[in-house]
Amino acid sequence: MAEQEGPTAVPPKVTAHRSGGSVLTLRDAIDGTPLPVALVLGIARLGEAELRGWWHAHGLGPVGRYVLGDMFRWRTAKASGMELDILSASRRQEQILDRPTALHLFSDWLPLRRLALAWLAERKTAESDPLLDRLAVWDLDAASRDLAEWTAGAQQSAEAVGPGLLLGTLTLIELHDEVALRSVAKQLCAAYLDQGAELRPPYFDLVA
Repeated sequence: MAEQEGPTAVPPKVTAHRSGGSVLTLRDAIDGTPLPVALVLGIARLGEAELRGWWHAHGLGPVGRYVLGDMFRWRTAKASGMELDILSASRRQEQILDRPTALHLFSDWLPLRRLALAWLAERKTAESDPLLDRLAVWDLDAASRDLAEWTAGAQQSAEAVGPGLLLGTLTLIELHDEVALRSVAKQLCAAYLDQGAELRPPYFDLVA
């Protein structure tokens, strides 16, 4: 079963440099954004072709900016690009794990992907969002640094099983437990961070 934890606070003092040398604190970057949503977006972005290359998506990378920027305002293009990243990430996990009861970060059984897509849909009509701004300027170093802070304290115990990394089990009751899901999201996200170009999707087994 997933280790439960209290409500997750994002460390307030971590900063990152944006284009032009301005500084955006980690707290500011995800202010008002549920942490599980930020984690889904972060891993979807990390797996882009220009970063870790786990899926064939270019949402916020140079190619995505060029293609989507011609079609939409950049504010809308960032949200649309992240939607494409999430869908590509979901397909890739399903291809590798090939089992619906293997609950990965983008699984249909977990609400995390749906929450992230709903959040992105709202961003298309909102002002420029600091989290999307931050993700848009990520390189591998910045991505690793931010995601390590967002997952600080995540319990990690992974076992290589077939093509994936088994982190534990989840019950149907836990799928509806908000505190448990925060812990699950952090554990799943943290298990991606030390992986190279060959992806082993982390997952929990669904049990009765």
